[in-house]
Amino acid sequence: ICLLLLGGCQLQGSADESGVVRLTLWHGVNPPANRDVLQELVDGFNREHPDIQVESLYVGQEDQQTPKILASVVGNAPPDMLWFNPTITGRLAELNAI
Repeated sequence: ICLLLLGGCQLQGSADESGVVRLTLWHGVNPPANRDVLQELVDGFNREHPDIQVESLYVGQEDQQTPKILASVVGNAPPDMLWFNPTITGRLAELNAI
């Protein structure tokens, strides 16, 4: 499993009026029980870092992730963080998506 930061390896999250940085994490963690564990970890991070809040979103398995990732890059709205199967790294690099 690979975790990449999109956008030139810089966090692109936005800070709200209170100064809280909000980051989006797309992932394909499966089975659902493992997603629950990931969400517990994200919730723990959010509690420990009230000035940084991560929203964890399941975006499907590899065959579903690739089109979503590419569409988000083309639409200039990629996630801040992406946790995906490393087998698609080459395809994403060839398409200048990472």
